[in-house]
Amino acid sequence: MEKVYAFVRILNATQRYDREYTYYIRPELRAKARAGAMCTVPYGNSNKLRTGVITSLADECEYPQVKPLADIFEYPVPLNDETLSLCRFMSERCFCTFGAAVRTVLPAGQEIETRVYFEALEYDKTRLNDKGGFIYDHIAEKGRTSESELVTEFGEEVSILLRSLTRLGALRMTSESRKKINEKKSLVDKLASGDEAAYAAENPESLRTEKQRRIVAFLKDGGVIGANEAEELFGIGRSVLTGLCRSNILEKYERPEERAYYISEPRTAKDVSALPLNECQTTAFERVASLMESGEPKAALLYGVTGSGKTRVIIEACKKAIASGRSAIVLVAEIGLTAQAVSVFRGAFGERLAVLHSMLSVGERLDTCRRILAHEVDVVIGTRSAVFAPLDNIGLIAIDEEQEHTYKSENTPKYHARDIARFRCAHNKCLMLLASATPSVESFFKAQQGIYELIRLPSRAGDAEMPECRALDMRRDERAENGKIISSQLAEEIENTAREGRQSILFVNRRGYDSHLYCMKCGHVFTCPNCSVSLTYHAYGDASKRNKLICHYCGYVMNKPDVCTECGSPHIGHTGFGTQKLQDELASDFPSLNCVRMDADTTTEKYSHENIIRAFAQGEYDVLFGTQMIAKGLDFPKVGLVGVVSADSSLYMNDFRAGERTFSLFTQLAGRSGRSERKGEALFQTYNPENEILRLSMTQDYEKFYKSEIALRRAVVFPPFCDIAVFTFAAETESDANSAAEAMSGVIARIHAQKYPELPIIKLGPYREGVYRLRNKYRQRIIIKYKDKSVSRAFLAESYAEICKLVRKPVRADIDINPPII
Repeated sequence: MEKVYAFVRILNATQRYDREYTYYIRPELRAKARAGAMCTVPYGNSNKLRTGVITSLADECEYPQVKPLADIFEYPVPLNDETLSLCRFMSERCFCTFGAAVRTVLPAGQEIETRVYFEALEYDKTRLNDKGGFIYDHIAEKGRTSESELVTEFGEEVSILLRSLTRLGALRMTSESRKKINEKKSLVDKLASGDEAAYAAENPESLRTEKQRRIVAFLKDGGVIGANEAEELFGIGRSVLTGLCRSNILEKYERPEERAYYISEPRTAKDVSALPLNECQTTAFERVASLMESGEPKAALLYGVTGSGKTRVIIEACKKAIASGRSAIVLVAEIGLTAQAVSVFRGAFGERLAVLHSMLSVGERLDTCRRILAHEVDVVIGTRSAVFAPLDNIGLIAIDEEQEHTYKSENTPKYHARDIARFRCAHNKCLMLLASATPSVESFFKAQQGIYELIRLPSRAGDAEMPECRALDMRRDERAENGKIISSQLAEEIENTAREGRQSILFVNRRGYDSHLYCMKCGHVFTCPNCSVSLTYHAYGDASKRNKLICHYCGYVMNKPDVCTECGSPHIGHTGFGTQKLQDELASDFPSLNCVRMDADTTTEKYSHENIIRAFAQGEYDVLFGTQMIAKGLDFPKVGLVGVVSADSSLYMNDFRAGERTFSLFTQLAGRSGRSERKGEALFQTYNPENEILRLSMTQDYEKFYKSEIALRRAVVFPPFCDIAVFTFAAETESDANSAAEAMSGVIARIHAQKYPELPIIKLGPYREGVYRLRNKYRQRIIIKYKDKSVSRAFLAESYAEICKLVRKPVRADIDINPPII
């Protein structure tokens, strides 16, 4: 039986109104109707056209009268059965709207802009009231007018009046749709289809010049050529092509052109896969291959020390997937890691590799997805969002440095790439391969429980040895006593390393110059007016940042003050340090060394990550220093020294994962050193050398750290022994935020007591967020500890739905499941 009804989810519906709506499919649209197709539908009392997605079709409807669909269309990168199911999964697990899930799963830039127009028809105006008559006269005088123009002129309420006039027959409503982002095209030349071109191709002697004959011969078999290509290949200028067009021998043609991101040529990439696997890598790959051959969804943790060759095993796993006619996705934790990873993977897969991450323009991402859909790509590599790459028949999803918090989205929907990978692997019956030297406690626990297959790489590849790690006690250092950032021992080792022709990496966990400024007379600290944090002093940068105080949360900027804004004292003190102050010290104390800084301020330009990493890899710099983007995943064989300039700044964060993150960070930093036949060292500057986390980091003994950490987590009931839901309430006034949090705490307690009394939960709060005021919003939160089961999700969904129903502006409610920072 023909399906004549469509169930539609509106893409921009709010949480409160996010549900399926039923629409009638007009006969002329039924051939295009399918689950996953996009559509425009009249919505609400005003019947304003909204974009939606058809989630299913039916041949009957329980409602006596439903509105008809306006149009059905397809995005260039469409929703298929897998991605439609994935959107449902994200909506249920991340507690987001269906539209938010769709906008995340599909690449941006495909949206269709629908413009609605009205024109006046012949009508007896005396039958209209004053408002209706006025609008009718306005449109009749102006002619066909867009709804957006009318709303701008008369306000939102005019939309209802316009549709009322349309129903009466006074106005005609039409709509036009267009793409927001079009294909990139370039103008090229090809042989024309007329007799002149055919004659010239068969009789080249009829052409006047040798240049014309060469062009026509080149295009004879159906090729095309652009002006730049003609210049490069034949030394022929634009005028020759123009003359042939005037003679009707050539004609212009718009050729689709890919917006390419990476500037490195594939031929410069080194094919590390040509090197044989060592014994440990071979054993690991054989176990990976066995899991891939099972034909069932599988998950494995590739656990190996830094420098053990995990990437090499992942490349072989990708090759195995391709050999069996399937594709692969490889995720990296940071954009800064993408350049080096692309270089390595392009050596193995050439032009069959694609890259996806947030630094690409909307057009570049869309072009990459078109390549993937055209089956021109076998392997996609990128950051978190690359997990949504529109590959079909996936054989492997690998997540490198799987423990990194960057795999969890901070924006709605707040998904974790690992959860999306697990869903897609289940759908495609393939392997999810997690890789790390310092796995997350949750992942290693699952490996210990047999949920993940545990595959070990216990030693470094080749002849490389683990680096020697030492703590440098800053309490008795002469340079530190004189206000220097770099201690005497670290300074000596930097110079020794450079003399040996090797390189150094220095890590500092803060960008900017000084951590904060304060008045030495009254004690006033210069803080952000929008956030409850101090402002960071930036000495360098472009004009918008140079000699400024900047908030690293909201971006607020003010000029560096000459006097205290509270008491007028000229005595302004500086405390703490960041990458810019370290830059000054390196320049003054090590003038012979070439140093390069890598942090969020130096990597804003396109290709900036790649350019810095490439230059350092090629030996143009002696010292690379920066923030966490230099800490993991990078492989520089010439690095002989890693220095952690302030180990203490990472040791005392107020979060249950603080120890885990610090151990991982220090272990990964140390692992950048000595990745060739020459042993390296890692030095940790600290005022607390007896700290247990620091001591374990220096031994690189992850499993000893894990045993200590898992015992603590079990005792205090933290993941992996529970899951955590965080409800956040934000408002511009403190009283609104507090009142909402208190009231909603009662709502959660009531729903639990009345409907889920047998469900074990632990409710904490409400209490303040760590950064209490953020972007002019005060924030309170409630924490729920629970075990992830269907009944638990039902409880959270019902609680959140009730909260969204009750909470009104100016309060905003949000929910986050297992956030990386509590």
